Amino acid sequence: MAGYKEIKGFQVQTRTEDPSPYAQALADNPYAGSWSSSANMNTATDNLASAGTTTAALASGGNNPPITNKSEEWNGSSWTEGNNLNTARSHFHGAGVQTSAIVVGGEAPSLTNAAEEYDGTSYTTVTAYPGSKASIGALGAANTAALFFGGSPTTTESFEYDGTNYTEGGDLNTGRGDMASAGTQTAGITVGGYSTAYHALTEQYNGSSWTEVGDLNDARSGMGSSHQSSNTSVLVFGGNTPGTTANTESWDGTSWTEVADLGTARYDLGGSGNSNTSALAFAGGTPPRTAATEEWAFTGLPPSTPAADYADAIVGDFYYNSSTGQFRTISDGGAPVGTWASGGNMNTTRGNGSGGGGTQTNALAFGGDPRTANTENYNGSSWTEVNNLNSGRNYVTGIGESGEACMANSGNTGSYTGATEIWDGSSWTEVADTSPARIYVNLAGSTTSAIQTGGSDPSYPNGNAPYAQEWDGSSWTEVTEMNTPRYAAAGFGANAEAANIAGGSSAGGPGNASNELWNGSSWTELGDMNNARYNLKGFGVSTQGVVAGGAGPGAGDITGKTEFWNGSSWTETNDMGSARRGLASGTGSPSNSGIVMGGNLAPSSTASSTNVTEEFSADEFQNKTVTTS
Repeated sequence: MAGYKEIKGFQVQTRTEDPSPYAQALADNPYAGSWSSSANMNTATDNLASAGTTTAALASGGNNPPITNKSEEWNGSSWTEGNNLNTARSHFHGAGVQTSAIVVGGEAPSLTNAAEEYDGTSYTTVTAYPGSKASIGALGAANTAALFFGGSPTTTESFEYDGTNYTEGGDLNTGRGDMASAGTQTAGITVGGYSTAYHALTEQYNGSSWTEVGDLNDARSGMGSSHQSSNTSVLVFGGNTPGTTANTESWDGTSWTEVADLGTARYDLGGSGNSNTSALAFAGGTPPRTAATEEWAFTGLPPSTPAADYADAIVGDFYYNSSTGQFRTISDGGAPVGTWASGGNMNTTRGNGSGGGGTQTNALAFGGDPRTANTENYNGSSWTEVNNLNSGRNYVTGIGESGEACMANSGNTGSYTGATEIWDGSSWTEVADTSPARIYVNLAGSTTSAIQTGGSDPSYPNGNAPYAQEWDGSSWTEVTEMNTPRYAAAGFGANAEAANIAGGSSAGGPGNASNELWNGSSWTELGDMNNARYNLKGFGVSTQGVVAGGAGPGAGDITGKTEFWNGSSWTETNDMGSARRGLASGTGSPSNSGIVMGGNLAPSSTASSTNVTEEFSADEFQNKTVTTS
């Protein structure tokens, strides 16, 4: 006898739209923050003290002008004037929340050591701060557990406040004032500031001592911050660079990432908030002074936990689309969706052809501009300086299977060189030279089987050298030249029998889109990239490779574009977080897990070199696409 399932069958789910794989859904609707205008303060001011959260903030004093003792409270939608400070002042900071805050020091108009606590209704004068200073850093969860540090005149001193007394804590590593800060007395963070120069420094406090961690991308002072954040999830915004800025940066506990700018650029502003996803910016100098308030919030699909109404695309799923009137199934296929995420910053800023190799969890970076022999190893979160190259150089090219096996080839040591050095996990050994000496060679493969082509050699028209040489682990052998001579191209491939050289600079102009495959005996032209460029980098194997960054097609164009090669064609995927040229990459990674580091953020400037690291990931490297049944 037939059972219920055989008689009734299976229920087919009805959907109003097609599902998509999570990587694609996230690319279409990324989890990103933005600023939106909210209700203005009652009084425009700058150099004020601020405290509290996104829905319950406190703004005190500042310069109107003149210096004011006014205070205002934010309830999540509007500002209300509260009871005044006892001492009018500016150039000071606050700690705590709206119902339990404290402010110390400042200019009144001369330097003062006056301290006042706020209980949610009124200010009360309490024990004076140990020294008359302005722009003292401040953080803490309440007026009974606050931390004060630095200030102007410049000092490194820190003091912990328990509601009655100040106890000396660990000194800052770098004395400065006018910093942005967040966190608690035992887990705090301070960033930026000014002494004799603007700082990008970040320091974390553990209850007894300060430790320097990753720098801001932009040195500045007078920023606002999400005061009540943890020291692993902070937002800072605005400031003086010098010059007014709207720049916003997000801290994830390891590094700073530039995100969406404020709607109104300003410095010496107020800030409050709970994390790098929820913050409030208010007042500040534009100039002139402003009363504008902006709220920071995140929209889109969270990167790890999909929204409740998200429908994943599962291979083999069958459903009815009521909008199109079609029954549909889901099958494999389609273009990859890869995303970039910030990694730990290198200790050394480097660009103009630094070398690299390895994987996301074990990479090596070496050489670069300003000309250096410096070498660093990456463990998946942070960089450590290790033994230097034998010859410091820029315009160097590198490859490597891991942080224990990398090759540095050619470059400029003050003159062009063909020197090849091999890294064994602890030191560099010079093993052989390629000839003639040149810079910006194209390199793919491994430390035991590689192909090196082209490069820039002034003895050839446009500098485009035609050479090609194979490496067998001990020596270089001349082989057939490429179809298109070029330099500063991206190379990727597992070995010298299956390697691609893509892009580069050739006689046709500074940006080239051509892609050639070396099979161990000859070159074959394959499909061109979508974007012509040079000074780019690649990783992966000859049938699944990724290229990223570069300059072109014009000499002044800098790009963060990323493309995936599936063995027959190129597909654009998500851009890098920062457009750059002359970067280094980990070449031993699989094509769905890569790393790039350093490079230049401008067309032609050593000063534009960066220490930024970015990591690339692509889930399964195949999108699941919906097809009509």
